[in-house]
This record gives sequence, structure tokens and C-alpha cells, in this order.
Amino acid sequence: MRKTFKLAMIAAAAAAAMGSVQAAEVTLYGSISTGVLYKHSDELTGGQGTIKEQDSVSMESAWYGDSIWGLTGTEELGNGWTVGFTLENEFTSDDGNMATPDAIFDSQSYLRIGNDMFNIAVGNLGTLASAGGDFDLVGGFDPLEAAFGVGGMGAFASRDFAMSNTAVMEITPIDGLKVSVMGSVGDDDSNSRWADRNHYYGIGALYENGPFAAAAVVEMMQYDRPEGLADDDKGMTYTIGLSYDFDFVKPMFMYQHADKVRSWMDGDIGQDAYTTDSFLLGATAPLAGGNLLASVQYLKAENESAANSNNEADAWILGVAYTYELSKRTTIYAGATYAQGGDGLDKDLETNASFGDFMDRADYNGYQFGLGLNHTF
Repeated sequence: MRKTFKLAMIAAAAAAAMGSVQAAEVTLYGSISTGVLYKHSDELTGGQGTIKEQDSVSMESAWYGDSIWGLTGTEELGNGWTVGFTLENEFTSDDGNMATPDAIFDSQSYLRIGNDMFNIAVGNLGTLASAGGDFDLVGGFDPLEAAFGVGGMGAFASRDFAMSNTAVMEITPIDGLKVSVMGSVGDDDSNSRWADRNHYYGIGALYENGPFAAAAVVEMMQYDRPEGLADDDKGMTYTIGLSYDFDFVKPMFMYQHADKVRSWMDGDIGQDAYTTDSFLLGATAPLAGGNLLASVQYLKAENESAANSNNEADAWILGVAYTYELSKRTTIYAGATYAQGGDGLDKDLETNASFGDFMDRADYNGYQFGLGLNHTF
């Protein structure tokens, strides 16, 4: 799991002046996930012309599980209060490169202070419905854990969304209930004009009581205001999740309504504003010493900015996977996904102008098989 070591933190000037050396106890942690992935994409017509059917086999990092390493530490302040930090970097295990070029601790980085009932953290954070990071509230309602390509929350606008220059406050008023409020001062605080930055605001709650769990999250993206888009400068998402563990099976449900968003799974989708409705129904169940994971998703999308009638799209996504723990730290996994788009995301189109920047149409018209190994430390 996590190994603790002594990291000597020596300040030369202080040591010379005071004749002392200070040390802090820090925890190093991480995981490595590597697998082999077969991917088939259907032939796509229309839009940018014909894209021929493609088949590929590749080594894939973190198709399931994470390829990350991080440092975390905590100091006791007394009376139940602590201050701590987390610095986490994502990398690609198949080639050893950083996931984000020229960046370190891109996954999350924050400083925290709090106690058992109250915590506040500031830094680079995964948002409340991102299914990633330490402050997410909805990832536990996706059987495929926002992994396996589009198989995990691939129909949800908020997946993988993160925001820099952000603060979150968590309150636990009663056992089992956590209320979170998050907000950012902007994605580029070097820009002095507040209105010229993108801002994120979110509020949500997670309730867990024995086998039952429920969550609700409301989020807003306040986009900067390019000329002609004043009416579409606010994107809203509303997400709910439910689950109940019957021991022999754990069914899960998620729904999200996104209104006039201009980002999709932490990717910019241009200046058009999209409205989407996303549904997920799935379950996990113990099987032969491991766990069977399965879900079906449906996406309905509309381009609010399109002037023509071809402004709607939909997609179905099926995902199934199996995980088996070889030890407390090592898991073997196998999974398969199938996706089929319709209307503006159909593989055969006369035009794809309304959804040209929305997402990669190939990801929603094809199938994938993969297997691999995930090891944590």
C-alpha cells in the first residue's frame, strides 16, 4: 500500500544560522497500470470525408487503474486539527513520460487544514463530479470506475474535469454525510481581468449509511466572454448517483444533465454550447474470487449553437470487466467496451458540422478489448 520514509528537508542558511536540521515524515505512494489493448473503429463517412475502418493493438497505460506517484504528509496541530499536503503526478507507464508534458503534479496538488468535521484544501483539484482526485463525490457510482476507455462514464461531461487555483471546503455534520463546496479564482490567474478567466463553482453532498449510498452535485462553469457568446457564458451540470450493496450484487445508477457546456471530459469542444443528458445503469458482483463489473450508458446531446436542423446526437455504450486480486497490492484485469453513435454521432453522415468539435466520433463507433496488471505501492 503506502511506504513511509524519512525525507530530510535541510535548509542550508537555517542550518548555518541555527545549527539545526529539520525533518518531516512523508509518505510515498503510487500505482502502475499497464496492459495490452485491441481497438476497432468503424468506418466513418461524412463530415471531414471518409475515415477508413481501423484496427490497432497497443500497450496501454492506465486503461484500468492509475499510473501515478505522489507524496503526502500530515502534521498534528493539536486539539484534533491537522495540516497536510498531497502532490500527485500522472505518467504513462508504457514509455515513462509524464502524462502532461513539462508539468509535474498534474493529477492533483493541494494544501489542506482541518479536523474530523471540517476540512479546507487549496490547489489543483479534481472537481466534485469528475470521478477523480480526493474530493470527487460520484466516482463510486460507476462500476467501471471512470476507466476502460469510454466504458467508464464515457457519456458524462464532467468526467476527468480538474481545475487549478481552486479551493474546496468539506463539512461532515453527522456520520455518513459529507457536504462539499468548491470554487476557483480562474484557470489563468495571471490574467488580471476576472471576466477573462474560466471559473468553476460546485456544491454537492454524499451520504453513506451501511449498504446505501447517494450523492447529488450541482456545478457551474463561468466561461470567459468572447464576443457574441454572452448568452452562453454559463454552463451548468446536475449529477445524481445511487447505489445499494446487497452483498451478492451492488446495483448503481447515475444521471447527469449538462446545460450549455463548452467542455467535455476536461477537453475544450470549441465555442459552441451543448446540452446533454447522460444515464448510467450498472452493477458489480463477486465472481470466482474476483469482481465482475458491468454498465450500460446512454447519451443524448444537442448543439444549442447550431443554426441547422442537424443539431442532435446520441450514443449507447456497453462495458464489462473482470478484476482479480493476485495480492493486496496487485490486480489483474480484463475488459471490453462497445459503443454506437446515432444522429450527429452516427458513423454514416451527410454532414457532421454540428458535432465536429464535440468528441471523437471514432470513440463512439467501435469496440475495444484489453487486459493488464495494476500494482500499487
